[in-house]
Amino acid sequence: MPFVTIGSARFFYRGSIHKTSAERPALIFLHGSGGDSSVWEKQIQGLDPYFTVIALDLPGHGYTKGPLCTSAQEYAARLAVFAAEVQLGNFFLAGHSLGGAIAQECARIFPHKVQGLILAGCGTHFIIAPEYREAVSSDFPAAVKASCQAAFSPENVSLFYARGCEMLSRNGGETLSRDMAACAEFNSSPWISSIAVPACIICGSDDTITPPAVSEELARLITNSTLKIVAGAGHMVMMETPVEFNEAIKEFIVETAEITDGLCDLKQSSKMKQPI
Repeated sequence: MPFVTIGSARFFYRGSIHKTSAERPALIFLHGSGGDSSVWEKQIQGLDPYFTVIALDLPGHGYTKGPLCTSAQEYAARLAVFAAEVQLGNFFLAGHSLGGAIAQECARIFPHKVQGLILAGCGTHFIIAPEYREAVSSDFPAAVKASCQAAFSPENVSLFYARGCEMLSRNGGETLSRDMAACAEFNSSPWISSIAVPACIICGSDDTITPPAVSEELARLITNSTLKIVAGAGHMVMMETPVEFNEAIKEFIVETAEITDGLCDLKQSSKMKQPI
């Protein structure tokens, strides 16, 4: 399995860092609360032919051991260390939910490294019911079931429910609880309008965790941004509608990056269907 060891920490990732070149922009994916890099399976399959795709397990998640971070800003600092260690240079950064908060922090802290942002299912802050946070601590199995029931569009729940429950369960209650605390304290409202990095904001039309209005507000606040609402998807839009999600990312990167003739060929195939 691919790991990068930095001091005493071992970062697990999916993808291939060694494919990075001027013709293949690097694209890092950051998962959400209680999750891991497995949620990006279809993005790795669909986008790897065009970009250097790297999906990280955040500290304390998946195969990356702890310690867990206490804030999106701390996670962003860990990502900066990872990117420096593997000598990525500039990269595009895609984050979902908590991962989107981390991506915003990265664009604020080291904008010279971030070529563009893809922000999915997130906003300038998160509204988390106190009852849910209590359930995560006192009745974790019930919280897992509630999370997975809410995470997908009603039409897609039966397709992804078991997989979602298994992922949250294996990452554990402490991980989800700490991530919820990081989400609860995150608030980019005071500074998000200062972000000059181009952004592509994506949300499922049926997202009840971070509804479309949240993404619409984020798009208004980030000057150089585009907004895509994906019909028939919930909060886990990248899993539920991977073809539409991947096409939005591909189009955004092609239009944003300073690209070579080799990558320009991608414009001609931007409507090609990707593996699902």
